[in-house]
Amino acid sequence: MKVTIKPGDQVHPLNIEGRHYRTGKPVSVRVIGGKIIEVNEIASLKRGSENVFVSPGLIDNQINGYANVDFTGDNLTVEGVLSATREILGTGVTSFMPTLITSSHESLKRNFSVLAKACEDSLVNSCVPGFHLEGPYISPVDGFRGTHAAEHVRKPSWEEFLEYNRASGNHIIQVTVAPEMEGAMDFIKKCVSEGIIVAIGHSNANSRQIDLAVENGAVLSTHLGNGCANM
Repeated sequence: MKVTIKPGDQVHPLNIEGRHYRTGKPVSVRVIGGKIIEVNEIASLKRGSENVFVSPGLIDNQINGYANVDFTGDNLTVEGVLSATREILGTGVTSFMPTLITSSHESLKRNFSVLAKACEDSLVNSCVPGFHLEGPYISPVDGFRGTHAAEHVRKPSWEEFLEYNRASGNHIIQVTVAPEMEGAMDFIKKCVSEGIIVAIGHSNANSRQIDLAVENGAVLSTHLGNGCANM
C-alpha cells in the first residue's frame, strides 16, 4: 500500500516494525506526516519488536471522559479536551466520540459548546467524528438508570435536543435513549431522519417496545448490562 504526499504536508519520517495483527507476519510500516505511506512484509523483526503488533486504530463510540477529564463535568475546558485526546490516542484509540451523560439543560448546552470549540483544534478534529448524547432521555428506575443523576432524567424533547445540537455545532451523531419513555418513538424517528444514530440504553423496555424502536431506526445498544435491574 502506498499513499501520495501532497505539497504542504509536514514530513516527519517514522519506521515501525511489528507483527501484522491478522496474519502474524513481520511487517514494516513507513509513516510520514502522520500518514501511513507503505506497509511491507519483511523477513524478520529487529530485537525488541517481537511483541509489537501493527493494526488499524481502535474506534470508541462512548468515552465519557479520560485521564481526569470528565466531559460532563462542571469544569470542562478546551484545554481539558485536548489533554484527554492526547491521552486517548496513546491507548491505540484513533477515533472516538466524546459522550455527555444525563445532566441539567444548561450543563449539557455549555459542555457541548466546549466540545465544539475543542474541535477547532486540528488534533481533536482529526479523531473526533462527532459527539454522543447518552441520556437524559432514559429510564428513571434504579438499576436501569445506572449512575445517571435521577433529578435530571426526563422525557425526550426534540426541541430541547435541537438546542444541544446547535450548541455542539450540529456535531451530535449518536443518541442513547430508553424507548419506553413517553415520546421516545417520535424522537427516534426524528433523529433517524436527520442521520443521527440511535442506540437503546439505560432502558426498562419490554420486547415490543424494543421491536418498535428497531422498526423506527434504532440500531445499537449502549452497554446492554443496564437492561438488568439489579444494582
